[in-house]
Amino acid sequence: MLKSPLFWKMTTLFGAVLLLLIPIMLIRQVIVERADYRSDVEDAIRQSTSGP
Repeated sequence: MLKSPLFWKMTTLFGAVLLLLIPIMLIRQVIVERADYRSDVEDAIRQSTSGP
């Protein structure tokens, strides 16, 4: 099984997919953080411009 070229190709492909998922997760986290920050800023603006 370990000498099979298909096994090594599949293992390499799986490893490459895992390596590519790491930056995707980091980018997704940045997007979530920016969305949260935007929501906080919108709330702050809404409170500062609202009447008494």
